[in-house]
Amino acid sequence: METSVMTKRTITLTATGALVAGALTALAAGPAQADGPERHARGQVAGAAYDISVEKDRRFEVDADIDGVPAGSTWRMVVRHEGKRVGVRTARAVRDDGRWEVDFREVRSKDTSGSDTFKVTLKRVGGPGKVTRTLHFAR
Repeated sequence: METSVMTKRTITLTATGALVAGALTALAAGPAQADGPERHARGQVAGAAYDISVEKDRRFEVDADIDGVPAGSTWRMVVRHEGKRVGVRTARAVRDDGRWEVDFREVRSKDTSGSDTFKVTLKRVGGPGKVTRTLHFAR
């Protein structure tokens, strides 16, 4: 009889520990957009795949990736916030995992009162390929 009580306690403690561990794992993982709202634009430009993101925390941060670009190509990103140019970046393609890509990081802009509109242009320098996408943050 004493073994049965001990077995029940062991099962209860094991189950409780698993529930607590699962809850802690879920809390540690957190939501995918923990810092704030985010907008994305994805598509194709000159045979390459692009992904533009604008994330709002206290300020806005604009990033873009272009994958599958021609080797050694140069690209430019222009970011406008409410019509005002807030960033220009130029980058040369680099090889990553067998493909050529361009990464643009950390164009930052202050949060304005009211809605916020970003216009992001990605353009290949000296070659074909240009895309402009508009991303909105409503109040």
